[in-house]
Formats: sequence, C-alpha cells, structure tokens
Amino acid sequence: MQLYLDSYGAFLGVENGMFWFKPKHSEGRAIACQRINCIFLTKGVRISSDAILLALSHNIPMVFTDQLGRSQGYLWSGQYGSISTVRKKQARFADHPLGMDWVRDQLLQRAKNQLRTLELLQEQPYARKDKQGQSDFVKDQKNLSKLIQRWEKLPISPRANLKELAASFRGWEGGASRTYFQAFARVLPEKWGFAGRMRRPAYDPFNALLNYLYGMLYPLVELSLIKAGLDPYMGVLHTDRYNRPTLVFDCIEIYRHWAEWTALQLVFEKGLDPQQHFEERSIREGIRLAPSGKKKVIAAMLGHLEERSIYQGQKRKRKTQIDLGLQSLASYLKTLDF
Repeated sequence: MQLYLDSYGAFLGVENGMFWFKPKHSEGRAIACQRINCIFLTKGVRISSDAILLALSHNIPMVFTDQLGRSQGYLWSGQYGSISTVRKKQARFADHPLGMDWVRDQLLQRAKNQLRTLELLQEQPYARKDKQGQSDFVKDQKNLSKLIQRWEKLPISPRANLKELAASFRGWEGGASRTYFQAFARVLPEKWGFAGRMRRPAYDPFNALLNYLYGMLYPLVELSLIKAGLDPYMGVLHTDRYNRPTLVFDCIEIYRHWAEWTALQLVFEKGLDPQQHFEERSIREGIRLAPSGKKKVIAAMLGHLEERSIYQGQKRKRKTQIDLGLQSLASYLKTLDF
C-alpha cells in the first residue's frame, strides 16, 4: 500500500518496530512496515529520524510532494535495482532509432488506451446518444483509429533524423489528445467548465482534478524506474531538461488513462463536487483541490491502482503492472548490442 500523509500537523514516528501515524486531531495507529511500499509526505507533516531510518532499512522510499501532489524530492536507499550496464545502454538507446521505435510504441499504446476509454465511456448511462442511438463519441473514435492505423505503418529508418521524428511524434500525440479530451468536454456536466485539456495552472475543476491524479502517477513511475535500474532523468522523446525526470515523462503515457478513468468515476459516481471539493486561488495558481476533495481523490486513485486487470495474460494489480512494465524495458535494454 501507499501511505499518504497530507494533513497539516500530522506526525509519523516509530512504535514497537512499526510506523506510527497520528493525524493532528485524531488517534494514532501503528502500521507494519511489510504493508507499505511507499510513503508520500506533504508540507506541514512532522516526521522522526527513526521513521526515516525504518523506511530506509526496509527499502521504502519517501516522496515529498507539494499541495498539488507533485513530487518535490525523494528519500531512498540510493541504490538502483541493477548494475550500471543497463544505464550505459540506456544512454545509447536515448539517442538511437531503436529508442524512437520504442517511443512510437508507447504513443500507440497511449492512443489505444484512449480509444478503449472512449469505448467504455459510451457504454455509461450518462453518455448522450442521438436519435439513432449512436454515441457522441463515434467521430472521435474514428479519428483516433485512423491515427493509430497510420502510425502503426510508419517505418523508422536507421538513418532517420531523430529530432524531426521526435517533433512529429509530439504533434501526433497532441492531435490525439485534443480529439480525446474533446469527447470528455461533451460528456462532462456544464458546472465543471471543461472545454479541453489545460495543464498548469488549471482554471477549471476537471483540469485541476486531472493534474492531481497525474501527480500521483509520476512518483510511482519514477520509483519503478529506479527499482528497474533505469535513470529517470535520461529520456528519449522528451529532450534533456535540467533537473527534470524526462524518462518518467516518456513512460507515464501508457498509464495516464487510469487517472482519466478515475476522474470520470469521481465526477459521475463518487460525488466529487466542483463547488464543495475545490478552491479558487490566485490567477497565478488557478483552481486546485480542497482538503476535503483530496481525501476522496486519493482514496479513489489508490483503490483503482489496487484493482486487478489483465496484463500479459494474468490478472495483476495496476500498481504492479507499472513495476513489471519498466522491468521489461530494462530487460530489453540488456539485450541490445550497441
């Protein structure tokens, strides 16, 4: 399980060899180390050095986040999950046509996940249909299907200009996402004010919700990369940016649909309310989740990650699928003969 400590004045310590967590205005409780695989801490939470040492001794990373759920730093053992050979090959892979071939596969899987989400969306009772019983999303699905078919056939030459190819991929991904989120805009109630994807800051509650849910995914992907022995700061599609985990940006794409589906469930099934569970900040900060909203959102996302779905022929928890997927990437890099 992931332990989220996001209430001001909460305390994390140690009692009888277990973590002891006490919210400011509630009773404390002990949690066995074996039950926790990651601890998330936000501003205003106190933590003892004993708790830090206990986490390090059990290889439990600690992630420090801001009020928007974005990771700001980590405490971990400092050891990668494999020998340095993997990272040496990763460096060559990042500037090689094989790397771009992998990026194409990532973006294709992202588009296929988007298509599947639209298929699930049109089956919901809140999805509008015309007089012929046809979903509002038929056109969006056709457009996504055409993009997928076109890019599945795209050959990547060993002599390809990688910078031009990367720019083309970004344009393709942007077009697919615009089509995808236009469908969301048609189904969401007007009170959510969603007209399309907007990153940071968010000026409508649904974009603020997406930002927070994506923020929960980023550290999980980064920690899985570290466990797999990969350098999160050495990306392929996303160019090197100082102090930015660019490989995380590449790898998170195929998991974003989990956050998006959770957002839709929160809106239509779990009672998240734009007036009650969000707060307006300054023009610079936009809109973000209020503390009451965070509790609902964190519980929903963690529940979704704990659920099992089919992965490579077996039912696996979604959070486990991240570990397995990035271990597969590390294993693939080991086989490359550069």
